[in-house]
Amino acid sequence: MNEEQTRLMLRLQQLGLTMDDLREYLDTHPDDSFAIERFNMSAQEYRQLLEQLAEDYGPLSWTCDNSESDNWLWAGQAFPWTY
Repeated sequence: MNEEQTRLMLRLQQLGLTMDDLREYLDTHPDDSFAIERFNMSAQEYRQLLEQLAEDYGPLSWTCDNSESDNWLWAGQAFPWTY
């Protein structure tokens, strides 16, 4: 894994943790508009980053879009845990 991929993966993990924490918070504070805004911003950045990582380095999970290829991309790359 190169330095850029490592940086992007770390940011993806940070966003995932942020969204997990905000989901739990919003379960008990469902009317907190600031938390909802932060969650939506984090979710949007997460989706964009996941798409960028999949485009540049291959899909990270089976849920990544594979519609641009005739090959099953998931099977043709090193798995994230093998780096």
